[in-house]
Amino acid sequence: MQDIYKSCFQDRFGVVHALAQRDIIERYILREIELATDFEEPYIEPCGWQGCYVRINLKAVKDGKIRATELADAFIASAAAVTREDLQSWREEWEGIETAVRELYPTLDGFEEDSAMIRAVIERGEYAVHHSKIYNEKYNPHYRIVSRNEYNKLKDRLK
Repeated sequence: MQDIYKSCFQDRFGVVHALAQRDIIERYILREIELATDFEEPYIEPCGWQGCYVRINLKAVKDGKIRATELADAFIASAAAVTREDLQSWREEWEGIETAVRELYPTLDGFEEDSAMIRAVIERGEYAVHHSKIYNEKYNPHYRIVSRNEYNKLKDRLK
């Protein structure tokens, strides 16, 4: 449930936590590529269900499909300005998503625990969560979130 929440939140708000300095972001990208031992496919993966944001795998930079500077620029340009009204509407939207997941996957492992954790995060006004330990163990993610508009500028090279 934690990973469903993260994906849906990213699709709604993108990179709300983006750093402002492109050179720092670019260095983080290059350092993560250097330290990574494995990259999952594909180069891109939509977030959530609406596809407002996509995850661009750092493998695209490693393979020379795009430059780290381009990904850093797209990441910064994708940073959303989130308002209190947005967050209130997100609370309501998430409640609907959670209800749908409960109906579709009533035996989802850790559902109750993750739901309680997510509610606590939202009540504290923090909203964003990390990937679950299971997700990180199974998928070894190395990506940056960019808006659909920024992705569209790069998509021809990410095939």
